[in-house]
Parts: sequence; C-alpha cells; structure tokens
Amino acid sequence: MKADFSKLVETGASGVYRCHSTLSEATLGAAAQRGMRVEKVALTGARDKNAFLNAVAKVLAFPEYFGHNWDAFYDCLVDLEHDKGEGLLLLLRDASGFARAQAEEFAAAVDALQDATDFWEGEQKTLLVVVELEAPVLAPELAEVSGRLD
Repeated sequence: MKADFSKLVETGASGVYRCHSTLSEATLGAAAQRGMRVEKVALTGARDKNAFLNAVAKVLAFPEYFGHNWDAFYDCLVDLEHDKGEGLLLLLRDASGFARAQAEEFAAAVDALQDATDFWEGEQKTLLVVVELEAPVLAPELAEVSGRLD
C-alpha cells in the first residue's frame, strides 16, 4: 500500500510510513509551508538502540532526564510541544543500518513512534514520521509513502 505524501501533509494525517528514496527539499518545504515543524534525524551511523535514541533526543531536544528506554522515548514524543502550528514531520534518514543490525529494537522504535502518532492524532494534531529504508523487507508493516522524491 502506498500513501501520497502530499495528501498526508494536506490532510494533516498522523502515522509512521517508510520510503525508499530521499524526500526532496521541495517536498519537505511543502510540509513547512503548511506550518509543520520539520525535523530531520541523521541515522547513518546508528546501529543500535542507544545510538538511535541519542540521535532523536538531540534533534528533538529531549530533556536531560530522558531515560534512554522505549517508555521514556514515547513519553518525550508525546510531551513535545504540539499545541502550536500544524504538527511535526519527523524524518528518520538512513535508518536501514539500525533496522538490519537490531531488528527487534527497530521494531520497538516503530511501535513507540506509532503509539505517539496515535496520541497526537487524539489531540487533533499531526505527528507524521517518515522512515527512510533501503528495502520494504526492513519494515513491511509500514505503508510506503510516495510522492515527489529525489
């Protein structure tokens, strides 16, 4: 199943999606023009849970007391300021290394992200997460996003 990225942004949909190409700056700019906060997390060197959590925590400015576990990750995601603007687009770039090296931990990350998107949706705000992966087999449960890709 493929979802059109521009339609997701236009409708303010929340959820976790995968893509297999880099989203273009023009595509990301469309989300920003809609009023979404766009955050890109570089995961090129992340091969384990701790590296993943550190990378996301740094970009999203999690508090110092962040506990570096999946429950704390979820808590920080739902505590992000989501009462201003049109929500958050979180782009997880180059996540394949983490997905391959620690498939169970990657699945736990996806679960926490999905739970957080559900929470945001319940608050009538958008948390849209796009995970860049080399191949569908790394996260077949996620719908693929399509649109203007580089």
